[in-house]
Amino acid sequence: MANNKVSSEKTQKKKVGFVHKMMFGDENKPDVTPEQMHLSKWGMFKDLFFGRFGTMVALNMLVALFALPAVAVIVLVFWNKTLSGAMIPYSANIGFGYPVVTDAVAQGELTDFTYMLFEFLMLIPGIMFLSLGLSGNMYVMRKLIWGEPTSTIKDFFRGIKKSWLGALVIGLADGLTALLFVFTLKYFDVYGIAVQFKVLSIILSSVLVVFMSLFTAFFMTQNVAFKMRPGVLIRNSVLFILGTNVQAIFFVAVAIAPAFLAFIPNITPLFAILYFFLAFSFTSIVISLFTHHCYEKYLYDKIEGAEAVYSRRKTDIEELREDSQKKKTSPMQYKNPKKRKKSIDEGATITPLMPTFRREDLERLQREHEAVLNDGAEEEREDEEIESDEPLPNEQSPAEPNVGEAPKSAAEGENTENPELE
Repeated sequence: MANNKVSSEKTQKKKVGFVHKMMFGDENKPDVTPEQMHLSKWGMFKDLFFGRFGTMVALNMLVALFALPAVAVIVLVFWNKTLSGAMIPYSANIGFGYPVVTDAVAQGELTDFTYMLFEFLMLIPGIMFLSLGLSGNMYVMRKLIWGEPTSTIKDFFRGIKKSWLGALVIGLADGLTALLFVFTLKYFDVYGIAVQFKVLSIILSSVLVVFMSLFTAFFMTQNVAFKMRPGVLIRNSVLFILGTNVQAIFFVAVAIAPAFLAFIPNITPLFAILYFFLAFSFTSIVISLFTHHCYEKYLYDKIEGAEAVYSRRKTDIEELREDSQKKKTSPMQYKNPKKRKKSIDEGATITPLMPTFRREDLERLQREHEAVLNDGAEEEREDEEIESDEPLPNEQSPAEPNVGEAPKSAAEGENTENPELE
């Protein structure tokens, strides 16, 4: 009997393909218990990165689209440098052809320095555009970490819409930081300035690169998670860096670890494939989990007492409830009662649900239902106002006598008032 029961349970399991599992998960897994819902940050990383692998890949590909301008700049500058190196000889000849170049090394370094500055200067807009994609990715990660229902593509662009200004500003700051760093690497060699100044400038620029990496991590995750004034956002990011310096450096280094593969020779195709499918999502989820751990430790208990300064961003359901509450409490718009009423065809309509409806379809159905109810209530109020303004057909003014009847005299009036005198 036991064997038959086990075999029947196996036959009831639904067989799904690899692609279906990656996109929608394994439907044969048991339901999550309440104890399993309170996962640690490591457990949440495994659940999101491996359990929702298809979502991670989809988000990464969306961010990769925003990285295309920066990639185009790198490729074009590389081709130009290659062509320049093939056309300009930086060495002496053998007596014919090009003239003898006596300062070949200096010219080569100056040309390489010029191309590098031009490349990183052109990369600034590309980095700003890439920051928009990362903000959308981190917005979806925030919803996944908070346990909210998500729609990958829709929420990705909604996150960009909500946090685009902060993303552009931090992208500009990161682009300028990268430009300053490469400038200090080459400038002192090209113009022969003292070595001690070169070492000092490289140390300072390296510290700035590390600081901006940590600052960007806290800035972008706060920007998609909370409503803060710019000054509070900057102050909190600096305080988080000072409070979690070593720990923050470790986790940010782990988050950007795929970028270190670029220093390995002859690995460009593998590097490109990794970043197209997974690397951006890996960076985003590691940074989001670490920074949310910091928020739970230092920030969440102060939000209730500082609502005027910053507050947690509302969920989609809370925004819908707030909109409906505003509609109920807002004053009614004046409508002319003499205006022609709407016909049945002109009223609000309800879109029928498809067999494969989603949560967004239910929310739209609720909004359309509320619109139909509001239209019906407004028409009833208009009818009542019109009926109250028009007098009844048999109603007469108390100061006017009946038609065809003479007014009573004072004596008759007194007799009618005192019948005993008769």
